[in-house]
Amino acid sequence: MQVVIRFDELADYLAADCDFIVELGEQKGIGSSSLIIRKCGKTILVDRGLAFEGAGAEKLTTYPVGADLKDIHIDLMIFTHVHADHTGLIVPTILAHDESRVIFSRKTLEELKIVLADSLTIQKKEAKKAYFSGLPAPAAMFSEEYVDTFLARAEGGFYEIVNTDEEDEWFSFEDWPDWDFGFTFSGHTPGSFISFIKTPDGDGIVATGDFCGHDQETTEGVPTLRENFLEMGNFRECRRIILITEATNGNRDREESQEEMDTRLKAVLDETERRGGNALFPVFMVNRGPNIVMKLVRLGFKVFVAGGVRKTIKAEIEPALLDKWLADGTVMLIQNGKDYEEQLRAAAHGEYGFRPIVTSSATLDQGAGVDFAIQMLPVPENALISTGHRFDGSAMKEFFEIKNKPLGPGHTIVLNRMDRNFRLEKKVVNVRCGGYHFDYSAHPYCRELVTLATSLNPDVVFVKHCTEEGFHGLESALHNELGEKCPPISWARHLHLFEL
Repeated sequence: MQVVIRFDELADYLAADCDFIVELGEQKGIGSSSLIIRKCGKTILVDRGLAFEGAGAEKLTTYPVGADLKDIHIDLMIFTHVHADHTGLIVPTILAHDESRVIFSRKTLEELKIVLADSLTIQKKEAKKAYFSGLPAPAAMFSEEYVDTFLARAEGGFYEIVNTDEEDEWFSFEDWPDWDFGFTFSGHTPGSFISFIKTPDGDGIVATGDFCGHDQETTEGVPTLRENFLEMGNFRECRRIILITEATNGNRDREESQEEMDTRLKAVLDETERRGGNALFPVFMVNRGPNIVMKLVRLGFKVFVAGGVRKTIKAEIEPALLDKWLADGTVMLIQNGKDYEEQLRAAAHGEYGFRPIVTSSATLDQGAGVDFAIQMLPVPENALISTGHRFDGSAMKEFFEIKNKPLGPGHTIVLNRMDRNFRLEKKVVNVRCGGYHFDYSAHPYCRELVTLATSLNPDVVFVKHCTEEGFHGLESALHNELGEKCPPISWARHLHLFEL
């Protein structure tokens, strides 16, 4: 049974002690993931993220309903990986629930230390920007004290920390009789995992979180679930297997192979160098940044790294390898200090030689990437390279909408940056450089989604973390693959409650 509920009705369903799932976030289909699973008298929360809508000065933050869920008893929280749309609200949610067990990975904790520090810095900048604009300061998501408390507890053994990058894990809790939990690496980003829950009534629940069926530079893909892992937990013996899967790319397959994209990228960069230009790679600092740095080095280029990517490469690239690259000059990091602006200018103008610049942020709405773009976009010999999704309303999306038009009135974009006094400046920038897009997605494509689902042979499928097109794409592909044997498939969207 499916019913659309209001959040204030959730307590009634919990009190009724029926089994169900309900997504509290994902108002726009992707982002702010926050899934409640109610099963055999236990309430389990999988992720508590946030999402961003719009861009630049008009950017809004979208939260899942229910704030920190303080009025709901949560028995277990599982955080599948570090990305903000899955862990953006991890700190206030965990600290509001001393009753909860909490599970996340060791690598997720390592990168949370970077991401949370960055979030605190952004909060301070946004408060100063509001002050100088004569606006009230935006409400802080969490305080430095909250972050310190969370990290101290994590390091102090308060939470269950798995190491799925190194080994699969199955375990149980003495005070949870007849429950078993399994976790295996998902391939999406370092520290990400797929969750398996065996319940006392014999059901088996699989929550994929975000996963990836193809290899990336820093991670190996997970095209199918390993049979020896399923055997470790006797998972095939479950009376019913319930699959809850993402479908970000459910309506599309890859147009180019990895090898074809790499060949095209190298050709673009070789031509950019030949004509005396430089290349700018605005990226998300977690996962994508380290991936692109490793890819460029593998393709034979030296790299200049700025923004938050300077921190995440230290968490995601093998330390000895990164140390070697830094020592021999393969990778060069911009240094904070009085010479920062001069280093930025020199890199943008190619004074360190041809070194593609990898920096945050992928939307070109904030971060060091904006400062580089202001200097590099007006130069015809340069190249701006996008390596992932181009969000609607973002400066990156706008760039690709106008890049092929002749230079003239209206063929400019406005980039937002903050000056040293945290005042917002709008910079009008001519778009004269080349622009190239490469679909280096860290999410599975439709065929990969079908392969993983069919390898599991589920009895019920719930699809989430997708647009309507993504859902229908995967739904159609599964029906085509399985025919009459296809299990029931439902779209687990915002506040749609499904009885299990």
